[in-house]
Amino acid sequence: MAEFTCRYAFLRVPGASCCLGKIRRSYMNQSKEKRSFTRGMSELHTWGGLVFGWLLFVIFFTGTLAVFEQELTHWMQPNVRISEVEPVQALASAEKKLRQLSPKADTWMIALPQQRHQDLEITWIKGKKAVEKHLNPQSGAIIKTPETEGGHFLAHFHFELHSGKVGLWLVTLASMVMLAALVSGIAIRRQVFKDFFRLRWRKNWLNVHTMTGVFTLPFVLLITYTGLTVTFLMLLPVVPQVLYGSSWKGPQSVAAKNFERPRANLPRELVPLTSLLPLAEAELGKGKISFIRVSNPGDQQAVVTFFRTIDDTVVAISNRAIFDGVTGELLGSQTTWSKYVHIYRSLVGLHIARFGGYPIAWLYFAAGLISCIMIAAGLIFFTIKRRSRYARNSQMAQWMYRAIEGLNITAIIGIIIACIAYLWANRLLPFDIKERADAEITAFFSVWLITLFHAFLRPPLRAWIEQLRIAAGLCIGLPALNALTTNVGLLPAIARNDWMTVSVDLTAASLGILLALTAWRVSLKERNNEKLLEQQSSLSSSSVNFPIERTPLQ
Repeated sequence: MAEFTCRYAFLRVPGASCCLGKIRRSYMNQSKEKRSFTRGMSELHTWGGLVFGWLLFVIFFTGTLAVFEQELTHWMQPNVRISEVEPVQALASAEKKLRQLSPKADTWMIALPQQRHQDLEITWIKGKKAVEKHLNPQSGAIIKTPETEGGHFLAHFHFELHSGKVGLWLVTLASMVMLAALVSGIAIRRQVFKDFFRLRWRKNWLNVHTMTGVFTLPFVLLITYTGLTVTFLMLLPVVPQVLYGSSWKGPQSVAAKNFERPRANLPRELVPLTSLLPLAEAELGKGKISFIRVSNPGDQQAVVTFFRTIDDTVVAISNRAIFDGVTGELLGSQTTWSKYVHIYRSLVGLHIARFGGYPIAWLYFAAGLISCIMIAAGLIFFTIKRRSRYARNSQMAQWMYRAIEGLNITAIIGIIIACIAYLWANRLLPFDIKERADAEITAFFSVWLITLFHAFLRPPLRAWIEQLRIAAGLCIGLPALNALTTNVGLLPAIARNDWMTVSVDLTAASLGILLALTAWRVSLKERNNEKLLEQQSSLSSSSVNFPIERTPLQ
């Protein structure tokens, strides 16, 4: 008793109880503010993640595929299979063909074979008309190729949704929401960092969402921020207009030196491009020339520009060497850039991942797939958590929940089916059909629309299983389709060391196996649910019925 009296004797001090009350109220206010902040962050993460989660999954998945844009384009052009040649031989073949086909064009362009771009492409522009051809670099013969957008379509769909400026704004808005979701997710789930590094991983969709989120956090932050940087000048041209005034004609007008000259309409013989190649390589590096542009060929004011590859540098901007097209005199070169250009183009380079070769490409691809799993797990967890709640609500609430489940299926599995259907269309469409590239893109959107109808017409569980099986079948069947419709199947490609084709076939088959395993696990869950329902219905004498949640991914 004496100890108790001594310990709390300070309470008899005048004003002590008042001070304790103030401290208690202050603590309670702080706790209330903290709970309010956490609740606000949770609502932002939940509803922002739901509304834009479908779009973000589509953006991330197509962006992940776009890492191998050149490989996909190579696969979709089965007629373009070329043995390695020296740059000077390829350039000689391209120049000879351009002199034959369009000696009076306004511009010639030549894309030389590279490690991840193995074909020789020539383009000539006359007025508003541009013509592109693929050549055999050894013989100079034109190679007939199926008209296709290749991986270029997926890369552009990734950042503009095939919708021009409107799509660009939508992708930018989704990226900003992604940044907000990352910040809010960290604010409400700080404990997951400890769980992640202590390997406290659990088998539920919330844990899959949070653990993959922690694992890919640096990558997602990098990709989202650099993606916003890439679209900055496209969406806000008013900023450079204010800085540079009416002289602004795009970033190149400020960053790059201009050596272009107007046509003089005085015929002159163009200097052989092969004689300029060694001079350009002396400026830019031997074997590093990837692209050549000739302005005003056959005119006194002809200008030849050699561009260096960006595949070995983070700074995604081409150094260049410019020559007089008649005399061969070096007009100038640009191998140094301002620090602002370096910063901006470094961010672009970090986003498009052209540096570092295949190790960096595969790292980005794997991180992109895990990021897609993170987004998909969050969308699935939303429906699982609220299924029983919406089942007891009004008819409108139930319809909204059903719509959310249907959109989940369409955005997650539907886009996978649409992408693989795009590759199937490339092999199945007639070779010489008019506007073949547009037909491939139409197949992409048509199949995606069909998956939307299917997701709403079928019960959610069956829709998940059926679309997973369709996606798995299309992916696993792609190498077989390639072998049956072309002469660049898996085994012939391996025999000729065509690893770009091999990688597409094997990657598709591997993804198909993963999707098949997922479909099998979901079908097991369906059978277990059916058994539980049968057991429940057999207990007809019981007055209490226990609801069984039917979910494919619980």
